[in-house]
Amino acid sequence: MNKRCGILLFFLAQLLPHLVLAQNQPRQQPFGNWIMYFGDNKINKKYGVHSEFQMRNYFIPNTIHQTLARVGLNYYISPVSMVTAGYGYIYTTPSSVEGSTISENRIWQQAVLRHRTYNLFLEHRYRLEQRFIKNLDTEQNIFDNRIRYRFQALLPFYNFSPYLRHYFLSTYNELFMNLGREVSGQFFDRNRLYFALGYQLNPRFNLQFGYLNQVIAVPGFDRPDVNHNFQMSVVYNMDDLSQFFQSK
Repeated sequence: MNKRCGILLFFLAQLLPHLVLAQNQPRQQPFGNWIMYFGDNKINKKYGVHSEFQMRNYFIPNTIHQTLARVGLNYYISPVSMVTAGYGYIYTTPSSVEGSTISENRIWQQAVLRHRTYNLFLEHRYRLEQRFIKNLDTEQNIFDNRIRYRFQALLPFYNFSPYLRHYFLSTYNELFMNLGREVSGQFFDRNRLYFALGYQLNPRFNLQFGYLNQVIAVPGFDRPDVNHNFQMSVVYNMDDLSQFFQSK
């Protein structure tokens, strides 16, 4: 098998978990948009600060709007591995036809491992979340734990042409699993499949424009929701992991 065939099979394999989960005649939801910022800034060789801010479905009428802010403290085990602990706040407003106003305080911990193979830069992210959720309409409080696993790949286009050295393809599949049943009523919570075209402005700063397909378990429904989202991301990294985006 040549290198390009191996890369193609890898990206096709990313689709399989998502396709299996979406087989149960899902309910289609309106198209949305997510505008996001992610940053990692080093304090010294061992510690750094993670920050992110997301606006989901804003500027689209009759959809559920959500704002997310998250911060964390990074500890760098090596140039290709780190652990993080942090806090997040999520505020959700209902659409015109369904949903409630939700406020969530979230504590989270994660480990990230990266490596390179077949000119692909691969990342495994394992995250544990403690979720303190309050329905502001009913005053109901829920506590739940959730675990997430994301497998991500970056393919720089300098493998194909030196004229494309600033471009790359990014893809991931992320599975969410509830350790309790308080939120969705089942172990499976959601699955996200993502593809994006990225442009590297410099070794530490890139833009990504992509598509996210999300399958979500909904309490009280046998069929999951499926929604489609356009994503625009600004990513700013001031750590040693920026080497993964540099052309060779």
